[in-house]
Amino acid sequence: MQQRITINLNTDSKTTDKTTILEYCRSHGIAGIETPCGGKGTCGKCKVTVAKPYYKDVLACQTKICDGMEIIVGRKESTGTKEDSMVVLTNGENVSEKFNEHVNRNVEDTLAACDIGTTTVVCYLIDKETGQIISTRSGANPQRSFGADVLSRIDAAARADDNDKANGGLQMMQTQIVSLLNCFISEMLTECGRTKVSRFSVAGNTVMCHLLMGISPEKLGKAPFMPDEYFGRVFNPLDIGLENCQAMIIFPAVSGFVGGDITAGMMETVNCNELTLYLDIGTNGEMALGKGDRYVCCATAAGPAFEGAQIELGMPASKGAVDKVWLEGRRIKYSVIGNDRPVGLCGSGLIDALAVLLKAGIIDENGTILSGQELPILFRAYVFEVEAEETAQSTESSLAVHIAPGVYITQEDIRKLQLAKGAIAAGIEVLFKEYGCMPCNIDVLTFAGGFGNYIDKASAAAIGLFPQELLDKAKEVGNAAGNGAVSAALSKEAWERALEISGNMRYIELASYPHFNEMYVEHMNF
Repeated sequence: MQQRITINLNTDSKTTDKTTILEYCRSHGIAGIETPCGGKGTCGKCKVTVAKPYYKDVLACQTKICDGMEIIVGRKESTGTKEDSMVVLTNGENVSEKFNEHVNRNVEDTLAACDIGTTTVVCYLIDKETGQIISTRSGANPQRSFGADVLSRIDAAARADDNDKANGGLQMMQTQIVSLLNCFISEMLTECGRTKVSRFSVAGNTVMCHLLMGISPEKLGKAPFMPDEYFGRVFNPLDIGLENCQAMIIFPAVSGFVGGDITAGMMETVNCNELTLYLDIGTNGEMALGKGDRYVCCATAAGPAFEGAQIELGMPASKGAVDKVWLEGRRIKYSVIGNDRPVGLCGSGLIDALAVLLKAGIIDENGTILSGQELPILFRAYVFEVEAEETAQSTESSLAVHIAPGVYITQEDIRKLQLAKGAIAAGIEVLFKEYGCMPCNIDVLTFAGGFGNYIDKASAAAIGLFPQELLDKAKEVGNAAGNGAVSAALSKEAWERALEISGNMRYIELASYPHFNEMYVEHMNF
């Protein structure tokens, strides 16, 4: 949804003529600006339209405001994003169903749960008596204006404004997420004719939970990456300004980079009797392996490439995004979300594209785009040279490959995707080594999160994201963290199971793991 904002410096004490548009929007709680690079001016994704005093699209992080400036932020129309539809509910309940016969119940009969993702936030309102989800809300995490990944937000939180604490990065990000949760909860309660919730269950990665509670995650940005808080207990929601809630529980974290969202997801989906490899590939890459009372886990610095960030024509899974790519004879075929004109590639489309380029022989085992006589004659028309002004500064080749009209993937894009998939594949190898098993011993490969729902597993295996022999054992479990949060809100036993799993989990720090860099480099290739 678009917002038109008029800036008046004479009546605004928060800003000066040296404030950028991005800084202005952050301090005024205005969402809708994507800044995967955290506002460093390198990604080019924070464009907004200045309507006055000139009409031009500009980078919000690089453009200073002026008195009387009018800016237009956000999309012109509803995007119908996959993010908004990725919610997979416990017992398969439909979120649109209303249970009007249960309205106006006592507060003890109303519960809430939330999955605070780095990219997306999903909230549920639950009828305690029936166990039914009676309302749901989802939307983009407003903290994305500080960067697409947790490292960008850790850096932003550390840059507190000593002269104006309320506008420091940590305080602003806490205000953003608390305001969003208050909005979601209020809307859901009003919709269902209720007033308060007795228990609010929260799942999120360790950084997101630190930001929610206003605890600095600065220690997570440097070795030994130890968090100040592991959660796994009851909090008073009033302490952070969360309204209409009597008590809040936050799922236990295992480490600085394996958080309560993983604990919640595993509690909900992992069968204790099956050796399970659990993958949550979103903005961050977290994974765990084990069964019964023994688990190992790790987190990879995969970066946000698989979600389209820092990719030349990457974008979220929204209208106009190429979400599937495949070979049909000698042609590269594709589908677009909303059946609209293609404007970019989302994560599932990027993985498909990489698999197609590999299968067609357009790239070699090192990920290099071939040219001339090395390139199969059937696909030579797809490869072209990007003009200098169209591509970011790089020492890489300027070659690119057409995927759809106006949509292409560059050599530099491929390198970023290789880095992401190499980190995840190397993390999986480390888990196998530490648990003492092989891919053939795995009973189930579980893909959690919205991204795991939409990627083509065959494409993921083809590019080496996970071992090929696990393809037949792969299944997606949707928003497992959100479902786990719902279960813990309803059940004391589920909450205790989550605490038990976190206590039985051993974290492996990949940054200091012997020979991890060699494994990482090896898995970058195909």
